[in-house]
Amino acid sequence: MMFGERRGWMNRDYVMLAGLLLAAVWFSREAWMDVFNRAVIDPENGHALFAPVVALYLFWLRRSRLQFIRYRPSFIGTLLVGFSIFMLYWGLDKNILAVWHLGAVLLLIGCLVTMTGIEVIRQFAPAILCLFFLIPTPGYVRITLAAPLQDLATSLTITILEASNIDAVRDGMVIQIGNPPKNVAIGEACNGMRMVFALFLVMFGFAFSAPFRIETRLLLLASCPIIALTCNVVRLVPTSLVYGHASEEFADQFHWYAGLCMLPLALLMMMGLIKLLNWLDIPTMKWRLVPQ
Repeated sequence: MMFGERRGWMNRDYVMLAGLLLAAVWFSREAWMDVFNRAVIDPENGHALFAPVVALYLFWLRRSRLQFIRYRPSFIGTLLVGFSIFMLYWGLDKNILAVWHLGAVLLLIGCLVTMTGIEVIRQFAPAILCLFFLIPTPGYVRITLAAPLQDLATSLTITILEASNIDAVRDGMVIQIGNPPKNVAIGEACNGMRMVFALFLVMFGFAFSAPFRIETRLLLLASCPIIALTCNVVRLVPTSLVYGHASEEFADQFHWYAGLCMLPLALLMMMGLIKLLNWLDIPTMKWRLVPQ
């Protein structure tokens, strides 16, 4: 639903668009401050700090499409703005923070669509979708995902240790290793949750930074939990050995530095997956070069 004539941009249109976006941020400033504080304080939501960077990167790759974006006021945008304001008030009143944060993001998008129409979503959908990574992960989602990830990580780690003929015993989410036995707890910091969302953000940026086929993009995104779990187990096996046979201070440092290596390792696995598909002669790109 559009109103007004579609035409090129004038200086006053840019001023109006900038004013709308600034007004949207100011109106929902409490929600944005909460998003920022949670990203800084809570490691589980640290990936939100990189979401704007990935969004800007995807936008920059598609900057040539700006020629298709015209000044075209849209009633759909106005409806989205109204719905976003309702979400802001309702989410805060009911203490449903996910709805509150979502309302802040949708308000920005609604102001943009109000001035440009839905064409901006069609042309820059990946960059716009990236903004939803700003929303802190709801507690019930974390709890639902953390338990099975923690159990899987513990099971795979103890299996690898036993297969390597290393004396280790599992007791719930604790691995006993060394002589005398030392307890290595697979806690929330080791369950892979942080890597799942961070890796999904990076994988999303990678999948939409090249002209991959839709099925390739879906495969990349679907592989995120598996890659995250694999990297986490690769980290936990040597970490368990270090905790069992070295001082706790050294083990803590090893655990921290090993965590820094996990995201680069995940990226290598992701690129390896693309290489494997190409080696199997499975087309991954929308366009394929034909040798002359």
